[in-house]
Amino acid sequence: MAEIVGALGVPHNPFVALALARGEDSVSEARRLYDALASELRAMNPDTIVIVTTDHYNVFFEVSVPIFSIGVAERAAGPCDYPQLPRVDVALDAELAREIQASVVAEDFDVGASRELELDHTITAPLCSMLGTVDVALVPLFVSGSLHPLPRARRCFALGRAVRRAIERSPLARRVVVVGSGAFSFEVGGPRMSEDSHVGVPDPAWAAHVTELLAAGDFERVVAEATPAQLEAAGNASGELLDWLVMLGTFDARPPTFIEAQPAEGHAYAAWRLGV
Repeated sequence: MAEIVGALGVPHNPFVALALARGEDSVSEARRLYDALASELRAMNPDTIVIVTTDHYNVFFEVSVPIFSIGVAERAAGPCDYPQLPRVDVALDAELAREIQASVVAEDFDVGASRELELDHTITAPLCSMLGTVDVALVPLFVSGSLHPLPRARRCFALGRAVRRAIERSPLARRVVVVGSGAFSFEVGGPRMSEDSHVGVPDPAWAAHVTELLAAGDFERVVAEATPAQLEAAGNASGELLDWLVMLGTFDARPPTFIEAQPAEGHAYAAWRLGV
């Protein structure tokens, strides 16, 4: 039987990932934090990683942007958007992905199936930063966290609950880790970017507040406070918090095994050991 044995929350800054791959001293703090999560991930010993992410206009943008979609291909390669980053060709757990899709659709979640896809940096950057490469089967689950209208926080959390039920009903022998990939406060190419970069962190206090709630295991308050207005105030990429909310919905609320914030960067690193 399949079981969820752990969960991680990670940022996915491609420039940090590139500096990590080059061994640059400027990202030593990110190296420490990714290494801490890598240690947690190794302890969880997953067969499959369900990674919840937001497509950065690479997979869907020119055709259609679904609110929710799941990758059911046999393999996928990437990153398709940052060729400077380490490239991987990864097995997808298509069997489990199809089971999840069928189960959540039966519960009235309109989750599309992507039968041919590439991976972008939101998936490969954090996984390669933790693991060096990706030798665990993946199930990519996409949430439309950038293009308005965004799905509501409670709907995303409920989707996580449905994904949990799907995995727990599966007869497949799988140890599953669910990863939420994204930032809490971030602006890309918008009016609130910094003076010396194309990105910015409009609301570092919100990022710190979310981390404090997660540290306390207060998932309900995170969901309740992640209103459309708050996400808008936190930056045009702050909808990535919805990826974390799907992840949080896949297990009972509790304080994490590990959590550290980087409010000035608009994100945090977190891990929950569940079935270890």
